[in-house]
Amino acid sequence: MMIEEIQYVGEHLWPGRIGQAAVFIAFSAAILSSIAYFFATQKREDVELAHSWQKIGRVGFGIHGLAVFTIIGMLFYVMLNNYYEYQYVQAHVNDDLAFRYIFSAFWEGQEGSFLLWMFWHVILGGLLMLSAKKWESPVMAILASVEIIIGSMLLGIYIGFGPEAFRLGSNPALLLRDVMEAPIFANAEYVSLLDGTGLNPLLQNWWMTIHPPTLFLGFASTVVPFAFAMAGLWVRDHRGWLAPVLPWALFSGAILGTGILMGGAWAYEALSFGGYWAWDPVENMSLVPWIVLIAGIHTNLIARTTDQSIRATYIFYALSFIMIVYSTFLTRSGVLGETSVHAFTEMGLEWQLVTFIVVYVLLAAYLFFSRIKGIPAPEKEEATSSKEFWMFIGSLVLLFSAVLITASTSLPVYNKIRTFFDPGFVGRVITDPVPHFNKYQLWIGVFIGLLTGFSQFLRFREKNFSSFLKKFLLHTGIGVVLAIIFTYLSTLAINLSAWQYQLLMFSGWFAVVTNVDHIISFLRGNLKVGGSAISHIGFGLMLVGVLFSGLNQKVISRNPFLMEGLTANEEAKRNTVLLLKDSPMIMDEYEVTLTGDSIDYLTRTYYIDYKRRDETGKVVEQFQLEPNILYDKEFTKVAASNPSTKQYWNRDVFTHIAALPPEEMDITEKKAKEDSLDYKTYIMGVEEKLTFLDTVPVKDRDTFLVRSFDLEVLDIQRNAQHKDYIPETGDIAVSARIKVTSSEKDSSFIAKPVLVLRGQVLYSFPDQINPLNTRVKLNEEVFDLVYTAETELDYQEYVISQGDEVMVDDIKVKFQGFNKDVTLPSYEEQEGDIAVAAILNATTPDGKTASIEPVFLIRNSKPLNLKDEATEIGLHARFVSINPKDGKATVFMAHQAPRVPRASFSVATRSFRTDWVALQAIEFPGINYFWLGASLMMFGLTISMYHRIRTLA
Repeated sequence: MMIEEIQYVGEHLWPGRIGQAAVFIAFSAAILSSIAYFFATQKREDVELAHSWQKIGRVGFGIHGLAVFTIIGMLFYVMLNNYYEYQYVQAHVNDDLAFRYIFSAFWEGQEGSFLLWMFWHVILGGLLMLSAKKWESPVMAILASVEIIIGSMLLGIYIGFGPEAFRLGSNPALLLRDVMEAPIFANAEYVSLLDGTGLNPLLQNWWMTIHPPTLFLGFASTVVPFAFAMAGLWVRDHRGWLAPVLPWALFSGAILGTGILMGGAWAYEALSFGGYWAWDPVENMSLVPWIVLIAGIHTNLIARTTDQSIRATYIFYALSFIMIVYSTFLTRSGVLGETSVHAFTEMGLEWQLVTFIVVYVLLAAYLFFSRIKGIPAPEKEEATSSKEFWMFIGSLVLLFSAVLITASTSLPVYNKIRTFFDPGFVGRVITDPVPHFNKYQLWIGVFIGLLTGFSQFLRFREKNFSSFLKKFLLHTGIGVVLAIIFTYLSTLAINLSAWQYQLLMFSGWFAVVTNVDHIISFLRGNLKVGGSAISHIGFGLMLVGVLFSGLNQKVISRNPFLMEGLTANEEAKRNTVLLLKDSPMIMDEYEVTLTGDSIDYLTRTYYIDYKRRDETGKVVEQFQLEPNILYDKEFTKVAASNPSTKQYWNRDVFTHIAALPPEEMDITEKKAKEDSLDYKTYIMGVEEKLTFLDTVPVKDRDTFLVRSFDLEVLDIQRNAQHKDYIPETGDIAVSARIKVTSSEKDSSFIAKPVLVLRGQVLYSFPDQINPLNTRVKLNEEVFDLVYTAETELDYQEYVISQGDEVMVDDIKVKFQGFNKDVTLPSYEEQEGDIAVAAILNATTPDGKTASIEPVFLIRNSKPLNLKDEATEIGLHARFVSINPKDGKATVFMAHQAPRVPRASFSVATRSFRTDWVALQAIEFPGINYFWLGASLMMFGLTISMYHRIRTLA
């Protein structure tokens, strides 16, 4: 109660109020639109009344669309401005998130992805209102009803009272203090204490910006064939809907397939499992609706031409949308647990998602079975020599494929249901999905490859096959012969020892050559009507690419003699090599060198140089790959490893970091190593030298190796630079260059440790000399040896104008003027800064001169000052204010005899090197067959869509 009475400072409430209002308006307007379109359909016999209801439906859907756009705009606004008082902003962005990832952060959460889904429905609904003509009312009634249910996922209201209350949806416009209780909300200025969680590092990838919206457009588009199917059943026009739905189904197949393909490309280019498809449950359940949709497109073509398969078309289009909803349930209910890397955690929406499924299963089942007797079904079955017969068989094979995938993927759902009734039940899941799914889907590929080949030469409504038999056998025979030849040539390139793989390769090439023949011989090269043939060619090439890249992939990161003794992991010995920095390694036909690494925010990129030499040793090819690892948001552990790939026309060389030194992967390991080191501390001045002895135990505990180390401090600097140090305004930093020479090595090495005081926190950046297994770090005492403490300085105030000269003890200081181009090393510019330096030239009695430029700074409306000093003469200055009226500067200056800087540092001589990576490199031959084939499939669907639209027009 007390919290509600607090007058909070810094909250931006108006975006949330607009967003919450828009959520309820979107939900209510979708209800209005669906009801209005419902009555427009029911009263369709009364044209004037139906038209009136249709107008209301359009207005309602228009208001719904504007409200959805408002919610999205509001969320982007608060995310761009980092308003962390909103729970969605706090959960998905932070100050360090690059602008290019804002879109990724938007649809990272459940609410954002539901909004993306609704956004596409609004766009598709607008197009339907413009083009659906007499089908507008029933189709839009279904689509608006779907928007009602998805919109309910965003309401965030509680139904009931007390702990038993049921939450309906999750509202993205709520404040953080509305969704959780925490002591911080007792502070009226809690907003200033908040920081964002930030985007998952795994999602900070450009693929995350383009893949989800494409995939969600595919998801959203399946509602259109579904809505047309329901509309056809609703109004009992079982033939009329088949023509207008076909372009939409083709569009949905093309865009959903493209989204899935982009996911595979993302996995291949940005993930480390070394492939494009892992049979992950979420991947599977995005594929299943597409497979069912493709089956529906084929039965749709049959139904339009022959009146056969209208019932099947209804079923397939209904199933494709219902499977989309089911995949949403699997992904977002938490039921998959840890069986999928893509799944969301449970958010309490699982029963709403179950309701989503049940509503449309019941709707589809009621409309289908209540109208089944009126659905045309010719008494005469298709002839086995007709195209429609084999197209239907192909559709059934696709359905069988979808059932197999769904059954295996749904095991976690079965386990949960079974455990509810039998708590002692121990469920099973697919632990090794790749061989499990490949074992069955291989035969699906064989059947579909063969069917898409010979069925192209068949005719619809075949009544006199005997007159066509010779031509059919000729073209099919040519296809068989050419496919055998190409299969044989393929066996020369890759290992196809198993007859099952040979058969799959044959079916792939058979699909390719027969469909090319179909385009040339039957279509006379008219690609405008050749969309199906192009898609079938793509499918065949995809099968070929799967075999080439899967069976013949070659691990080239092999050097078992080198790896022996370095790891107990047998697979690591076979598949990885250890690369030391600047030490070339022979790997298959390549000479590979780790040349360095760099860090950008949470990404650490390694630079791997590849050289390929001919028999004479001459370098014939050289390239650099840049695999990287991503740290988690706390920069404490490695979250992911992203590969880098060299692409050729006929193969890819895929490289990723398989392992790093333990202390580079986990901050706790780094701390443990640091604590275990035996440091020896020294205090030395510049050019001072020192020698110490180090004893190293040899195998026998009573035997030691004695070695000597020579140390020399070359210089001490306040201008600190270190690969891991990112300067910030106000830092007090010290670095030293320390030469280290060991009796075991002929060379000397320079260590450059850095120590930084930032506020009240010390940051140490040791330097590792890997060839000597030696680590050097600066100690806290170095600040007292290098800097003069502020408490020891007797500052005096000087108010001076440009050209004035003042005496600071016996030093004459002249104020030369102002410098707006601030170069003080301790200053790091930020947006909105107003900074100016005072140029002070100093001269000592013995003629020494120095120039310093202390800085006066206004940042976030707060005045700050940054000290500068001339260490060689002991002059210290702070520029604290400026009078805008007369231009006079107020400067505090103090003089103290300069001290001779000395370095306090520690040396550990058994700090084993960390400049190595375990590298895995795989060669994927023929993988471009897969990408080309998959792309041709989508291209063919797009051509067919365009052709059908033109036909309708």
